[in-house]
Amino acid sequence: MKLGPHPFHIQSKSRHSPTPVCSQNENITSTLASSQQGDLHKLYYKVSCNRATTWDSVVRMKTIPARTIGERVRERRIALKLSQPQLAKKVGGITYQAIQQLEAGGGSKHLVPIAKALGVTAEWLQDGTGGVPAPARTTARAAAADRLQVLGMAECGPDGWSLWNGDVIDMIARPANLAGVPGAYAVYVVGASMEPRYHPGELVHIHPGKPLTVGAYVLVQRKPKNDGEPPLAVIKRLARRSGAKIVLEQFNPPKSFEIRTDDIVSIHRVVGSGEA
Repeated sequence: MKLGPHPFHIQSKSRHSPTPVCSQNENITSTLASSQQGDLHKLYYKVSCNRATTWDSVVRMKTIPARTIGERVRERRIALKLSQPQLAKKVGGITYQAIQQLEAGGGSKHLVPIAKALGVTAEWLQDGTGGVPAPARTTARAAAADRLQVLGMAECGPDGWSLWNGDVIDMIARPANLAGVPGAYAVYVVGASMEPRYHPGELVHIHPGKPLTVGAYVLVQRKPKNDGEPPLAVIKRLARRSGAKIVLEQFNPPKSFEIRTDDIVSIHRVVGSGEA
C-alpha cells in the first residue's frame, strides 16, 4: 500500500525509521482518535510531539462496523436461538414486525421489555455498556417453569362450545405476560364463532387469576348435562355480569346468550394470543 504525505507532517528517511518534525526537545507521540464515515467507525492515530513512536504505529488503522440497537437485538436474539416471532411473543404486546423493523434500523418504544426478554439491560441495547450476562445454568425445574401447557378441547356443538378434556396436548415457550403465573395455560381456538378477533387454530394465553372485567375475552367452562361427562368450554367476550348470570357475546354470527352462574365451572381471562 502506498502512503502519501502524512497529515501530521512526519518525515522519514525510511519506511521503518521515521524522523518526526517537532520542536527542539520534543518527540512525537500518537493518540487514538475517532471519526465516523457513513455507518463505519474508523480508529486512527493522531500525532503530537511528546514522545517517540514509529511510523508503523502511526499509520496503523482499524475499521469497526457501527453497532446499532438493532444489531445488538439481533445478535442477542440469535444467541438465545429465538426467531423474531418467538421474541415478540416473549416480550408480549408487540408484533414480530416490530422486532423486524428494529433490527433493520428503526426505533422502538419497547426497549425495556425487549431488553428484559433478551436478558440484558436497556443501556446495553442502546450503547453496548453494562455487558451481557453470562448464560445461567438452568435446572430442570426452572426449564419447566419457562414452558406453558397447551390444554385440549374439541368442538362439539353450536355457538362454539367445545368438550374440555384438560389433557396436555402441547408445550410452548411461556410468554412474558404469564411469567410466574401459577396455573396459567394456553388453548387452541376451536371453531370460527369469534372471527375476526380469534381464528380457528390460533393459540390463546389464559390467566386464571386475572380479574374479570366487562368487555374482556374469557374462556368459560360450563357444567355438563350429565354427571361423569367432561365440561363444555367456550371462548367469548364477557358482555354483562351479575350475581345470577353472565352474558357472553360472539361475533360470527353476531349473537349473545346467558349462562347462569350456578352452571359455571370456571371463567378464566384471555390475556394474549399468537401462532403455535
